[in-house]
Amino acid sequence: MSGSTCPSTTKPQFAPRSHNDVYPFIHPSKFRGALLDQVAIITGSAGAIGQALAESFAVAGAKLVLTYNNTPPPTTLKERCINLGASGVIFVKCNVAELKGCEDLIKQTYETHGKVDILINNAGANSLGLFDTQPPEAFIHELAVNLHGPYYLMRLLLPHFKSQRSGCILNIASRAGTVAIPYSTGYCASKAALINLTACVQKEVDVEGLDDVHLYSLHPGGIKSAMTLSKYSPSSISTLPPATQAAFTNSFDTLYNDSPYLNGMTCVALATGIAKLVLRGKYVDVGQDLEDILAQPEAIKLDENLYSLHTSFLGGLVNGGTGAGAATGNQATKETKRKDGAVTGEEGKERKRGEERFEFPGFLMW
Repeated sequence: MSGSTCPSTTKPQFAPRSHNDVYPFIHPSKFRGALLDQVAIITGSAGAIGQALAESFAVAGAKLVLTYNNTPPPTTLKERCINLGASGVIFVKCNVAELKGCEDLIKQTYETHGKVDILINNAGANSLGLFDTQPPEAFIHELAVNLHGPYYLMRLLLPHFKSQRSGCILNIASRAGTVAIPYSTGYCASKAALINLTACVQKEVDVEGLDDVHLYSLHPGGIKSAMTLSKYSPSSISTLPPATQAAFTNSFDTLYNDSPYLNGMTCVALATGIAKLVLRGKYVDVGQDLEDILAQPEAIKLDENLYSLHTSFLGGLVNGGTGAGAATGNQATKETKRKDGAVTGEEGKERKRGEERFEFPGFLMW
């Protein structure tokens, strides 16, 4: 049953160690050649996060299909990846916000390599602006890049992953998808949707018993990149209400000081399947020590709220729904008496029947 887990049934937890750079458990030397000849598509490869992903998967020996849209990756990236151990490197121009571009990308990858084993949805769009004054085109663009692109590519690849009974999808989300940040509405909304999209698709895959098809969404850490530098530029911040400008100006250096290779090597580790029994479908913050997380499988299994989006209500109301995990039958209608005297279930209905009724015209309340 979804919702808050009773503390008495949850295994004791310990806080994982925190990191802002590569640490021993995910060190490149441990994964050298671990993905030899596996084909990995990495979108948004021109930026800081994308280049670090490419180099990290190169160390693991993958064949890299690196996409870009407006700005090509530096010419030195291919040579660096080959020197690090990549089995091959090709660049593909692709606007992931358009279905046709995604279709062409998958077609070209299959024509070149005959398969795909790993998809990393990294391309992103992020901007600052007041919700009611920001051009609608900017909001729609963020949804298209951050959500529609990953959806298109996942939808195109999942049948192949099911057919070969293996595949890994890594969706680069953000902490912004789990919190409400003013003036970042499009980014927050699209990343929240991406996190839940990942979880929903994993549940569908699990129903089919495809243990080697595993998906993850990740917060890649706070990384200084062309995108974040543009978002927090003086010209961008100047569009915000004066009372809020200082907070955004002062937060940049505090929030964005993580190495992009921390995300890169975490993604490599996840792609090898090292965490698929514990974290499949989950939202992972790369700043937490993966070894410490994997040491607590029972705690994660018993508390569905861990590493996922969830909602809590006063009084312990269960946030149920339809399908697997929803309360049904007698369990769903069981009477629950709360401290304030309120009653749910059949007894509550009886009380309502005895109260004065109010009816909207044409609408029966009870």
